[in-house]
Amino acid sequence: MHMGIIGAGGWGSALAVSYANAGWKVTIWAHNVETASEINERHTNCNYLPGVDFPHNIKATASFEFLQEEKIVLLMTPAQHIRSVVKEAKQFFNPEAVIVHGAKGIERGSLKRISEVIKEETAGAFPVLVLSGPTHSEEVARQMPTACVLAGNNQLLLKEMQNQLMLPSFRIYTSEDAIGVEIGGSLKNVMAIATGIADGIGYGDNAKGALVTRGLAEMAKLGVRMGANPLTFAGLSGMGDLIATCTSSHSRNRQAGIALAQGKSLNDIQNSSKMVVEGAFTASAAYKLGLKYEVELPIVREVVAVLEGLKSPAEIAGLLMTREAQEELNYLLQS
Repeated sequence: MHMGIIGAGGWGSALAVSYANAGWKVTIWAHNVETASEINERHTNCNYLPGVDFPHNIKATASFEFLQEEKIVLLMTPAQHIRSVVKEAKQFFNPEAVIVHGAKGIERGSLKRISEVIKEETAGAFPVLVLSGPTHSEEVARQMPTACVLAGNNQLLLKEMQNQLMLPSFRIYTSEDAIGVEIGGSLKNVMAIATGIADGIGYGDNAKGALVTRGLAEMAKLGVRMGANPLTFAGLSGMGDLIATCTSSHSRNRQAGIALAQGKSLNDIQNSSKMVVEGAFTASAAYKLGLKYEVELPIVREVVAVLEGLKSPAEIAGLLMTREAQEELNYLLQS
């Protein structure tokens, strides 16, 4: 068995290690030659997955030509780079390829979901599935128990890919709600920034519980208005990923929120690491989607204000707490 992976960041590298350890022959594309050389020669990727040894049946390359032989392609680059990567790689895709993307974000300029971007760039020539859920790369690479969801609109293909890709430590469920899975995976990063801000200010568990719960409400409100199944947000790509991202020390988005609360600028945070803080890019896109679909997203709105330097982290807490009184579950009836 063999597969191709596009993206040698933490997520792509973790999947490469997991499938290689399970006996797959894996070829992984890195955007720079230095990373590819490190994986091939030292069998490590210190910038993106430190402390993990790469099996020798992983081959890294900075060329897309290997894709001609791959019928399973895992597309694991950051959301805002998906379009440019697919534009360059698509000429090499095998005609029978199935593309599985794991990007958690919304394209800022177009406000499109990532599966829409891929289909647009490839003129719908390939089936596109979405892999999402609470999947910290540090744990996946070390074969710690992980469950995720694979979404698409072809039930037979979903079942086939589920059977091929599921591993003893990497359990995959299927869903036909790609909209809900992508919206959940994208907005949970924005909510993680919010909970990080609360942690950085010094608020307690009560505040975090409120942010996670009301954050889930915002995710569901927007997703349902866009055509998602509300139950999806109670699943792995909704509540599951939200809990993991808002509480974990692994979460780059939560750590970014903590840093913002400590007075660091977004530029300083982004320049301090090679890893991408997806929520910082998704926040403004999510806010604009809320305006487009006439959905109020107060947490998203205030995170955007902090990211753009319009409000201080301490200021937004007071604004969220003093909003007009509401019934808790009314959002479920407004979609």
